Amino acid sequence: MDQHDPTSVAGQGGSAALTPDRVFRDYAPRVYNLARRMLGNDADAEDVTQDVLLQVVRKLDTFRGESAFPTWLHGVTVNAALANRRKRATRDQHVVRDPLEYFLQNGHAHPPAWSVRPEQAALDRETHQLIETAIAQLPEIYRDVYVLADVEGLPNSEIADMLGLSVPAIKSRLHRARMLMRDALAPHFQEVA
Repeated sequence: MDQHDPTSVAGQGGSAALTPDRVFRDYAPRVYNLARRMLGNDADAEDVTQDVLLQVVRKLDTFRGESAFPTWLHGVTVNAALANRRKRATRDQHVVRDPLEYFLQNGHAHPPAWSVRPEQAALDRETHQLIETAIAQLPEIYRDVYVLADVEGLPNSEIADMLGLSVPAIKSRLHRARMLMRDALAPHFQEVA
Protein backbone atom coordinates (compact mmCIF):
# COMPACT_ATOMS: atom_id res chain seq x y z
CA MET A 1 0.00 0.00 0.00
CA ASP A 2 1.39 3.44 -0.73
CA GLN A 3 1.46 6.46 1.58
CA HIS A 4 -1.32 8.20 -0.32
CA ASP A 5 -3.74 5.33 0.10
CA PRO A 6 -6.68 6.81 2.05
CA THR A 7 -7.23 3.53 3.89
CA SER A 8 -3.77 3.68 5.45
CA VAL A 9 -2.97 5.61 8.57
CA ALA A 10 -0.95 8.76 7.91
CA GLY A 11 2.55 8.75 9.25
CA GLN A 12 2.87 4.99 9.13
CA GLY A 13 4.01 4.63 5.56
CA GLY A 14 0.86 2.80 4.57
CA SER A 15 1.76 -0.15 6.78
CA ALA A 16 -1.25 0.26 9.06
CA ALA A 17 -4.17 -0.26 6.70
CA LEU A 18 -7.69 0.36 7.94
CA THR A 19 -9.28 -3.06 8.01
CA PRO A 20 -12.72 -3.87 9.41
CA ASP A 21 -11.07 -5.51 12.44
CA ARG A 22 -8.93 -2.45 13.07
CA VAL A 23 -11.89 -0.10 12.71
CA PHE A 24 -13.88 -2.09 15.29
CA ARG A 25 -10.94 -2.46 17.68
CA ASP A 26 -9.58 1.09 17.50
CA TYR A 27 -12.67 3.21 16.91
CA ALA A 28 -15.70 1.48 18.50
CA PRO A 29 -15.14 3.03 21.97
CA ARG A 30 -14.74 6.51 20.46
CA VAL A 31 -17.94 6.13 18.40
CA TYR A 32 -19.87 4.78 21.40
CA ASN A 33 -18.72 7.58 23.75
CA LEU A 34 -19.67 10.31 21.29
CA ALA A 35 -23.07 8.71 20.60
CA ARG A 36 -23.68 8.18 24.34
CA ARG A 37 -23.04 11.80 25.13
CA MET A 38 -25.15 13.08 22.27
CA LEU A 39 -28.10 10.75 22.87
CA GLY A 40 -28.07 10.44 26.65
CA ASN A 41 -28.68 6.70 26.96
CA ASP A 42 -26.81 3.45 26.53
CA ALA A 43 -29.33 1.61 24.35
CA ASP A 44 -29.47 4.30 21.66
CA ALA A 45 -25.69 4.75 21.80
CA GLU A 46 -25.20 1.02 21.25
CA ASP A 47 -27.60 1.07 18.29
CA VAL A 48 -25.86 4.07 16.74
CA THR A 49 -22.42 2.53 17.34
CA GLN A 50 -23.48 -0.66 15.61
CA ASP A 51 -25.02 1.25 12.69
CA VAL A 52 -21.99 3.52 12.29
CA LEU A 53 -19.44 0.72 12.42
CA LEU A 54 -21.38 -1.39 9.93
CA GLN A 55 -21.81 1.61 7.62
CA VAL A 56 -18.12 2.53 7.88
CA VAL A 57 -16.95 -1.03 7.24
CA ARG A 58 -19.24 -1.35 4.23
CA LYS A 59 -18.04 1.96 2.82
CA LEU A 60 -14.39 1.72 3.86
CA ASP A 61 -13.32 1.28 0.25
CA THR A 62 -15.10 4.55 -0.69
CA PHE A 63 -13.21 6.62 1.92
CA ARG A 64 -11.31 9.13 -0.24
CA GLY A 65 -9.00 10.51 2.41
CA GLU A 66 -10.05 14.14 1.89
CA SER A 67 -10.02 14.44 5.67
CA ALA A 68 -8.41 12.38 8.41
CA PHE A 69 -10.21 9.09 9.09
CA PRO A 70 -11.16 10.06 12.70
CA THR A 71 -12.65 13.32 11.40
CA TRP A 72 -14.67 11.45 8.79
CA LEU A 73 -15.77 8.95 11.45
CA HIS A 74 -16.86 11.80 13.75
CA GLY A 75 -19.03 13.19 10.97
CA VAL A 76 -20.64 9.81 10.29
CA THR A 77 -21.26 9.33 14.03
CA VAL A 78 -22.78 12.79 14.51
CA ASN A 79 -25.08 12.29 11.52
CA ALA A 80 -26.16 8.85 12.77
CA ALA A 81 -26.83 10.20 16.28
CA LEU A 82 -28.89 13.07 14.90
CA ALA A 83 -30.83 10.66 12.67
CA ASN A 84 -31.46 8.38 15.66
CA ARG A 85 -32.69 11.32 17.71
CA ARG A 86 -35.09 12.38 14.96
CA LYS A 87 -36.33 8.80 14.62
CA ARG A 88 -37.01 8.28 18.29
CA ALA A 89 -38.59 11.76 18.55
CA THR A 90 -40.05 11.87 22.06
CA ARG A 91 -39.28 8.30 23.13
CA ASP A 92 -37.39 8.37 26.37
CA GLN A 93 -35.86 5.05 27.26
CA HIS A 94 -33.83 4.29 30.36
CA VAL A 95 -31.69 1.20 30.75
CA VAL A 96 -32.01 -0.45 34.15
CA ARG A 97 -29.22 -2.87 34.91
CA ASP A 98 -30.12 -6.18 36.43
CA PRO A 99 -28.70 -6.27 39.99
CA LEU A 100 -27.76 -9.89 39.47
CA GLU A 101 -25.12 -8.79 36.95
CA TYR A 102 -23.06 -7.57 39.89
CA PHE A 103 -22.71 -10.98 41.46
CA LEU A 104 -20.37 -13.80 40.57
CA GLN A 105 -21.71 -17.25 39.84
CA ASN A 106 -21.02 -18.30 43.45
CA GLY A 107 -23.32 -15.54 44.71
CA HIS A 108 -20.69 -13.12 46.03
CA ALA A 109 -20.24 -9.56 44.91
CA HIS A 110 -17.25 -8.71 42.74
CA PRO A 111 -14.37 -7.66 45.00
CA PRO A 112 -13.47 -3.99 44.57
CA ALA A 113 -10.14 -2.91 43.12
CA TRP A 114 -8.37 -0.81 45.75
CA SER A 115 -5.75 0.91 43.59
CA VAL A 116 -7.53 4.17 44.48
CA ARG A 117 -8.83 4.97 47.93
CA PRO A 118 -12.52 4.03 48.14
CA GLU A 119 -13.63 7.53 49.17
CA GLN A 120 -11.74 9.09 46.23
CA ALA A 121 -13.24 6.56 43.82
CA ALA A 122 -16.71 7.38 45.18
CA LEU A 123 -16.10 11.13 44.77
CA ASP A 124 -14.76 10.60 41.24
CA ARG A 125 -17.81 8.53 40.30
CA GLU A 126 -20.14 11.10 41.83
CA THR A 127 -18.41 13.97 40.01
CA HIS A 128 -18.46 12.07 36.72
CA GLN A 129 -22.16 11.30 37.20
CA LEU A 130 -22.97 14.94 38.03
CA ILE A 131 -21.23 16.10 34.85
CA GLU A 132 -22.82 13.41 32.66
CA THR A 133 -26.25 14.24 34.11
CA ALA A 134 -25.72 17.96 33.47
CA ILE A 135 -24.69 17.19 29.86
CA ALA A 136 -27.74 14.96 29.39
CA GLN A 137 -30.03 17.71 30.68
CA LEU A 138 -28.78 20.31 28.21
CA PRO A 139 -31.30 21.09 25.46
CA GLU A 140 -30.32 19.14 22.35
CA ILE A 141 -29.26 22.19 20.34
CA TYR A 142 -26.71 23.06 23.03
CA ARG A 143 -25.76 19.47 23.97
CA ASP A 144 -24.58 18.61 20.46
CA VAL A 145 -22.28 21.62 20.27
CA TYR A 146 -21.03 21.20 23.84
CA VAL A 147 -20.19 17.52 23.39
CA LEU A 148 -18.42 18.08 20.09
CA ALA A 149 -16.45 21.13 21.31
CA ASP A 150 -15.71 20.58 24.99
CA VAL A 151 -15.84 16.80 25.29
CA GLU A 152 -14.53 15.71 21.89
CA GLY A 153 -12.29 18.76 21.41
CA LEU A 154 -13.31 19.52 17.83
CA PRO A 155 -12.72 23.01 16.37
CA ASN A 156 -15.74 25.27 15.85
CA SER A 157 -15.36 25.26 12.06
CA GLU A 158 -15.52 21.46 11.94
CA ILE A 159 -18.58 21.42 14.22
CA ALA A 160 -20.24 24.02 12.01
CA ASP A 161 -19.68 21.80 8.96
CA MET A 162 -21.01 18.70 10.77
CA LEU A 163 -24.16 20.40 12.02
CA GLY A 164 -24.76 22.62 9.00
CA LEU A 165 -24.50 25.84 11.01
CA SER A 166 -22.37 28.98 10.83
CA VAL A 167 -19.33 29.37 13.08
CA PRO A 168 -20.97 32.32 14.93
CA ALA A 169 -24.02 30.12 15.64
CA ILE A 170 -21.70 27.43 17.03
CA LYS A 171 -19.94 29.97 19.25
CA SER A 172 -23.24 31.31 20.52
CA ARG A 173 -24.64 27.85 21.29
CA LEU A 174 -21.38 26.78 22.92
CA HIS A 175 -21.40 29.86 25.15
CA ARG A 176 -25.00 29.19 26.19
CA ALA A 177 -24.21 25.52 26.80
CA ARG A 178 -21.26 26.44 29.03
CA MET A 179 -23.43 28.87 31.00
CA LEU A 180 -26.08 26.17 31.47
CA MET A 181 -23.40 23.69 32.58
CA ARG A 182 -21.99 26.24 35.02
CA ASP A 183 -25.44 26.88 36.48
CA ALA A 184 -26.19 23.16 36.76
CA LEU A 185 -22.87 22.27 38.40
CA ALA A 186 -22.25 25.33 40.60
CA PRO A 187 -24.41 24.16 43.53
CA HIS A 188 -22.37 20.95 43.74
CA PHE A 189 -18.95 22.59 43.68
CA GLN A 190 -19.37 25.71 45.81
CA GLU A 191 -16.99 25.93 48.74
CA VAL A 192 -18.47 25.60 52.19
CA ALA A 193 -17.04 28.20 54.55
